[in-house]
Amino acid sequence: MLLDRIEVVGFRGINRLSINVNKLSALLGENSWGKSSLFDALSLFLSGTKKAYKFTYDDFHQPPIPEISSNKRIHLVFTFKEQEQDESLQRQYKSITAAWNPTKEGIRYIHYQVDGALTDSGNIITQRYFLDNHGKKKLFEKENEANLISEFISFVPALRMGSDLSIMLAEEDKQDEETCTKRVACEAKIKRIFKRLNNSSQQLSESEMKQGYQALVYLFDHYLLKHYGRFDFHRDDDHEQHPFSFQALTHFNDLLKTGRKSDRAMLLLVLGEFLEVRGEHLLRRGASPILLLEEPENSLHPVNLAITWSFFSLLPMQKLVSTNSSQLLSFLPLSCIQRLVRGANVTHSYALNRDHFSQNDLRRIAFHVRMTRPQSLFARSWLLVEGETETWLLTELSRLCGYHLVVEGVQLIEFAQCGVAPLIKLAQDLHIEWHVLTDGDPAGQKYAERVSEMCSAKDAAVNRLTVLPALDIEHLFFENGFSDVYLKAANYEEKDLARLATNKIIDKAVHRYSKPGLGLAIASAVEERGADSIPPLLKRLFSRLVGLARTQSG
Repeated sequence: MLLDRIEVVGFRGINRLSINVNKLSALLGENSWGKSSLFDALSLFLSGTKKAYKFTYDDFHQPPIPEISSNKRIHLVFTFKEQEQDESLQRQYKSITAAWNPTKEGIRYIHYQVDGALTDSGNIITQRYFLDNHGKKKLFEKENEANLISEFISFVPALRMGSDLSIMLAEEDKQDEETCTKRVACEAKIKRIFKRLNNSSQQLSESEMKQGYQALVYLFDHYLLKHYGRFDFHRDDDHEQHPFSFQALTHFNDLLKTGRKSDRAMLLLVLGEFLEVRGEHLLRRGASPILLLEEPENSLHPVNLAITWSFFSLLPMQKLVSTNSSQLLSFLPLSCIQRLVRGANVTHSYALNRDHFSQNDLRRIAFHVRMTRPQSLFARSWLLVEGETETWLLTELSRLCGYHLVVEGVQLIEFAQCGVAPLIKLAQDLHIEWHVLTDGDPAGQKYAERVSEMCSAKDAAVNRLTVLPALDIEHLFFENGFSDVYLKAANYEEKDLARLATNKIIDKAVHRYSKPGLGLAIASAVEERGADSIPPLLKRLFSRLVGLARTQSG
């Protein structure tokens, strides 16, 4: 069983949100845009330890403007689907047969809704029930419905890890291991080692580590390999990892039994926190846990983050990750990214649509954006430029005009190696504002034609495209009062202008100083002469970029 869709209305930091999730979903969004509230909804109402949670006054969404009255209703809808056809008919799901709906497009679904209402008298009502395929409440006797909900939640427990809330470590259980089952004894060992690792910088002894490894191997076999080893879930994206596959489980098993000491020690920490989060409520046979990882990069060195994620990626369970780490994004396939953008009354979710891209396009943007520029996925707006000079120069010139592009959420991206079309399509899918700056030479004109073709009737090219009225940005500045900078860089004098072509002067200056070096020289000259010396075209460009970015400020 797999969580497929979440709908939230009026809960904590979310006024309205509908989001589709996958086996692995990474949620990106600025602070106070609802990521933690979404995880709160999942961990409160899909948790085996909080089955009886009731809404409080603080759960109702409070609008950012005090003059607007707060919401008096909360609606949460969690939609689950079969992972494989007829999975719902398996014997293990017999106790929740009534919750499943008839087949829709070959797949059966469960719609679980939780409602909250604040009455005029100040009372708060919490209701839970199942919906049919038409969104109508399924009718059961009250006691039967409560038992069905409890059974259902036991199959899809949400386990939240890495939140800001401190993990409250319980007192060590003194129960005699000889009277426990082997599973309970192994869990007790892991918990004790986890506490030691958390509370002390002293290394574990060899015997403690050996006991921990043995417990890990047993629990791995008990919880994961026996249950998930028979599945082989195939994916379309050849560049993604396959955490649900038997091969991934085999790698994980090998790591447990033959991996390096440091890797296995990290596994002790990961599983130890997992057991603490799970609590005393055991995962039932056939359960499909939902792992909620809230900013797992916190307090981790980049190397440790890479190691930790390599372990999490192998866990055969659905994972929802919220992150502000560009390094973590570089490990994740673009297809799993869900970008949240908050509007006036609703938070929208945007994701890459694979149908918009060829396999070659996907390979290009995977390298150009995800692997080498993952921080650009957090930006509000992209300025797509042809080369490195623009990247160096425009950042400095915008600062001299009073605009701080990084602070405004504007990211400059060179597109020549990737192509402009795949980047525009990615920006459109993820709802990142964008603008293209091209040279005035024949190559730049071709880029401009392609950009114009991609602009819709509602999205005029004038808002998305700026073409330099010169061959390139070097010629633009040469022709707008900065010829002396290029003459000096090329070791020429002003009298040489009469006999030398502009191209020759610029080429020699670039050869001697490099394009980034010339860009910095121009920036220094502008700083001496003042912002008024900057060509008006570029000033208008900076203003437009900042305006685009601020439309996504929430």
